[in-house]
Amino acid sequence: MPCQADAAAQTAFLTDTLVPLLEAAAAGDAVVYFADAAHPTHNTRATHVWTETGKERPLLTVSGRERVNRNAARNAHCPTQVHLDETDCVNAQSTQRLYEKLLAAHPQGPVHVICANARYYQNKALNAWLTDKRLVQVFLPPYSPNLNLIERLWKFLRQKIINIAFYRTKGQFKTAVLDFFDRLDEFGPELASCMRLKFHVLDSQSNS
Repeated sequence: MPCQADAAAQTAFLTDTLVPLLEAAAAGDAVVYFADAAHPTHNTRATHVWTETGKERPLLTVSGRERVNRNAARNAHCPTQVHLDETDCVNAQSTQRLYEKLLAAHPQGPVHVICANARYYQNKALNAWLTDKRLVQVFLPPYSPNLNLIERLWKFLRQKIINIAFYRTKGQFKTAVLDFFDRLDEFGPELASCMRLKFHVLDSQSNS
């Protein structure tokens, strides 16, 4: 839990902004996406294993910490509809390319993108480009990853792809990560189950 999570701000955002947008999207009056970047690292992870008690088990490692950078957006009402920009650097240019894909996929009506307050979303050139577009960025309250549905997709990716195998080279790792997005229909029922439109409000003040 982010130590600066604000329950009041999150509740207000849900009630006044997010729920009305999701209802409009459900009625066909708009499209809502949740967007975020992710940077999975090519490195060994110790998750869990069955092994004989008291017996050491070697854990293979790789020498580097190279990353696969992805900028993505997930349709709020379609768990397997994810648009992706795989890039060397997640920045305003990468975000614009991603937004162009969203606009092409939805040639009519408004497109709302729920996103955090990262610099590439706040970029002046990007916002100037958005001035005459049908796409509107909707910024989450600070320290509110729990309200960004795509965070659950990144968790699902770690569970299904990243943490289950040893990838000796970055090429193997990158291929496995990117292939995941071509297999989303295969994971459809599981994604629908874990990515429901139910959100928990976090309040760090109650844990101080």
